[in-house]
Amino acid sequence: MSPLAPEPRHDQAVRGSVRTVGQWGAVALGAMVVAHVLGAGVVDPVIDPVSFYAFVPGGGEAILLGGAVLALVGLVVVARAYRTGLATGPLPGAAMMVFAVAMVLVGVFPTDPPGVATTLSAVVHRTSAAAAFVVLPVVGHCVARQVGTPRSAAPRRLRRATVALAVLVAAFLAVHLPLAAVGSGIVAFGLLERVGFVLMIGYLFLLADIVDRESPGPARDPSPVPATTAVSEARPVDLAA
Repeated sequence: MSPLAPEPRHDQAVRGSVRTVGQWGAVALGAMVVAHVLGAGVVDPVIDPVSFYAFVPGGGEAILLGGAVLALVGLVVVARAYRTGLATGPLPGAAMMVFAVAMVLVGVFPTDPPGVATTLSAVVHRTSAAAAFVVLPVVGHCVARQVGTPRSAAPRRLRRATVALAVLVAAFLAVHLPLAAVGSGIVAFGLLERVGFVLMIGYLFLLADIVDRESPGPARDPSPVPATTAVSEARPVDLAA
């Protein structure tokens, strides 16, 4: 690099983790859109849960694809966090592993059709869906607290999102689980599930953002040659002096 060229800002670096989440998050959203189209006229997107798409041809495969993609994205982001020192110890990795396995199990084990007695498949499906949302804030908390001196607003955004997501998940489960136990549920449950899926992708964006912005930058030369010195050394000697 020329000594006269400005030092590149760290936050202008190529944001690989954010790009990864953006590309694969679009694939996951696309899978959900496909499921919605396949289930149009059969599944009510406001009332019926996302899992009901499994009852239409091709819907179950779309759910499995969306969950598997988000599982892979989460593992990639947390692996990069470990590589850059923003994740340490077993907790963030274990939590993201639970998230990944849960997202796959949601697609592998479908829920029960309406009016059918609860089966083991439905129990695994519902437990996995709840677990995925419960453990995701744990990963964000572990990563955000590793940042000692922030370079950007990414840690603050992630901490706020972690608290907000944890409160929302706790409130949702506290209200919905007792209702589900007596055969009822939250009004507009389907809409809330779809919003939750988008929030999950947004949270992975925040995780990727902190990895990109707060990772150590490239090492700098501790003793750069000043531009004036370089010019003076290149100046020809006046022999007539």
